[in-house]
Amino acid sequence: MKTVNRLNHHAFGDVKGELIDQLGVRDHDAGVALRASFIVDPDNTIQHVSVARLEVGRNPEEILRILDAQRAGEA
Repeated sequence: MKTVNRLNHHAFGDVKGELIDQLGVRDHDAGVALRASFIVDPDNTIQHVSVARLEVGRNPEEILRILDAQRAGEA
């Protein structure tokens, strides 16, 4: 199994908050992005979205499971 720090992925900042507003993942009370993960295929099509409140952690193993399933054509 791959470790999260070895994934070929992109991470970036959204200083103005424009992308989080377009994607609808802003916590308006806190004024910050919710905990969101997006899996985007090579054609820039969103294949999976996971969004949780700030109090809820993310599970890296679950993201890896989803990626593996999509690569195998099972998701």
